[in-house]
Amino acid sequence: MTTATQAAIATPTASQPGRQTLFAIYGAALLMRLMALWSSITSHPHTWLFSHPWEMGLLATTLLHHQGYSSPFGVPTGPTAIIAPGYPTLVAGIFAVFGIGTFASALVIMGINIALGLLTIWIVMHVAGTLFGRRAALLAGWFWALSPPLWFIPEIFWETSFSAASLLGAIALTLRIRRRPTVPAWIGLGALFALMSLINPALLFSLLAILGWLAWHTRQKSWRGPALALLALLAVYSPWPIRNAYRFHAFIPLRSTVGFELWMGNRAGSNGRLDESVFPMFNHKELNDYMQRGEVAYIQHKNDLAWSFIRSHPGWFAQMTVRRAVRFWIGTGNKDTSPVFPVHAVITTCFGFAGLILAWRRGQREFAALALLPILLFPVPYYISHAEFRYRLNIDPLMTVLAAYAVIELAALLFRGRPANSQSAPV
Repeated sequence: MTTATQAAIATPTASQPGRQTLFAIYGAALLMRLMALWSSITSHPHTWLFSHPWEMGLLATTLLHHQGYSSPFGVPTGPTAIIAPGYPTLVAGIFAVFGIGTFASALVIMGINIALGLLTIWIVMHVAGTLFGRRAALLAGWFWALSPPLWFIPEIFWETSFSAASLLGAIALTLRIRRRPTVPAWIGLGALFALMSLINPALLFSLLAILGWLAWHTRQKSWRGPALALLALLAVYSPWPIRNAYRFHAFIPLRSTVGFELWMGNRAGSNGRLDESVFPMFNHKELNDYMQRGEVAYIQHKNDLAWSFIRSHPGWFAQMTVRRAVRFWIGTGNKDTSPVFPVHAVITTCFGFAGLILAWRRGQREFAALALLPILLFPVPYYISHAEFRYRLNIDPLMTVLAAYAVIELAALLFRGRPANSQSAPV
């Protein structure tokens, strides 16, 4: 790492916005989210948050009733691994204090999501400012504060707010440890990555790749730290697959629903989108089949059907995979989506990839390689199943940082004829 880089990362405040600007950005972000929340509260029943998806609230309730993670479809069906344990456990804790499915619990959950949204803005601005300068931090922060699709994230009864903060937060911590790779930092990073994966297992492969990037770039100092980080990750994460092996006598490292999601997007009559009409929650035929076969056999059956369909329709699968990839990146994965969704997604996608190229060409090659890992790995499951806009939000903070850098640089070239980014240095 160069001396310039060390100075840039060690003293990020020089490239970060001032307190008054931060107050304005956070204030605007909070106001927009509270207005969106008030609009929803006044136009829906007070328990509307728990009406979709039902699984989170149902799993939290079974935990409180000492039934473990079970019965995700509203009828007694026994243990389940359809959803990872992290978020339902948090919801169960909130239910224990504020009541099961109450308005107070809904307000607490949405309040936590709003706080996580503000934290995400801070992470976005910190990474953008540290690597690309104050103007990039300002642009990224204002964009994440004011873009309309982001105002409603707190109202999503999934782990979306956690995941959006997690991926870029993991990159920010990785860059920090890259500078000072102490043993406690390695262990803490591995444990934190495990907790992130227990909340959203879809992050696991990206986090492992990020951990590998850090191990490679600190290999000259010692391999002890990476080994301890991996052990910490396994120690914290392993109780979940061990529990699944005990309950189901099967290896389920992430979620049992993978085969079902694949089948839903690849079957006769499928258009590659989410189709809730085939969920056991809403389809009595599917629920009966699920109960008769058991969760593992039911999911395996769906997985076999999906792969049989893919093998017999290779051209359709290739075409649909491309279509789902496009949907993921331009924000059109949902039916009847609002036009503000694709506008937001197209801006961050186009300028984000431009920023990635610019970072590579202008000496930020280590960071560009690090950013490329989740960009390549995270969307893959959605390319072959279905690609709702909600999944795109998990990688959106990273794309926003890159997009802000691209806009600043391209604007400088357009109006001044020279690059604007004099503060950034290779990581």
